[in-house]
Amino acid sequence: MQEQAPKNRAFAEMRKPALQRLHGKAAEDMAARTGIPFDRQRQVFSLFSLGKDIEIDYSGWNIRPVLDEWHQLLILHYLDMADGTPLSHQLMAFGDLPSGMVRGGGFDRQSERDLSLRLGHVPQKQVEQACRGLGAALISSNADLCAVFSLFPNYPITLKFWFADEDIPGSGRLFLDRSASHYLSVEDAVTAGSLLLDALFRKLHALSADAMQP
Repeated sequence: MQEQAPKNRAFAEMRKPALQRLHGKAAEDMAARTGIPFDRQRQVFSLFSLGKDIEIDYSGWNIRPVLDEWHQLLILHYLDMADGTPLSHQLMAFGDLPSGMVRGGGFDRQSERDLSLRLGHVPQKQVEQACRGLGAALISSNADLCAVFSLFPNYPITLKFWFADEDIPGSGRLFLDRSASHYLSVEDAVTAGSLLLDALFRKLHALSADAMQP
């Protein structure tokens, strides 16, 4: 069956060189560097990302199920860029990425505004449910809520959030592991953070709609 052409021209133009960079790379080597398991018999990589079980064909690079186009592109870039550097388990802001002061810093500020606006007065249990629905692990921290999302095996994104009270508005930030630049570029990191926020806000909207059903 002929593959359907991407509708987004920008995505299509970025996807083509991404596929070219992956051409000829050994599957087992990519599995070792990315942490994504490879099934030699079926010739597929198996990935859990943002609450979805995903399969990637080697070497046709078709991705199942159908994902947001930028999510697809991030997967291809991660497969290409990952060098196997271990997680540091130390958090940093997006603006702390190498050469990330402008793009990453801008995302930090915008995401803080969006999180405060969208989550500040949402019940904590509902936010926790939305995070779990995207496959996040909830862990103890100095924040009211700390959720670690598995975008890729070696690329967690951590959300820390403090809910509003009578005097203080809600506030939160997204963080990366300090090893993040070994797996995605600054531009991809910002895309990844935006993708996560969009998914989280959609999940919260769906939960709110369900709660209003009689």
